[in-house]
Amino acid sequence: MATLDERPSTKRWLPLEANPDLINQFLWSLGLPPDEAESCDVYGLDDDLLQMVPSPVLAVFFLYPLTSKVTDYVAAVPV
Repeated sequence: MATLDERPSTKRWLPLEANPDLINQFLWSLGLPPDEAESCDVYGLDDDLLQMVPSPVLAVFFLYPLTSKVTDYVAAVPV
């Protein structure tokens, strides 16, 4: 019997583009009303930069490059 890691996945996830306009189009295509929420860039966590972020914040997407260092770390973390 195959384990979860060995089974072929029937779901495929597409990588998200780190572009607020494209993420907005994706979210709105899923049915999220444009007047209820939108995505924007966050350029830093300094108070001055965070004041540019619309409020309230409903979620944060943290996008970063997947490197061998990241995959090695994930593989080493016990589940």
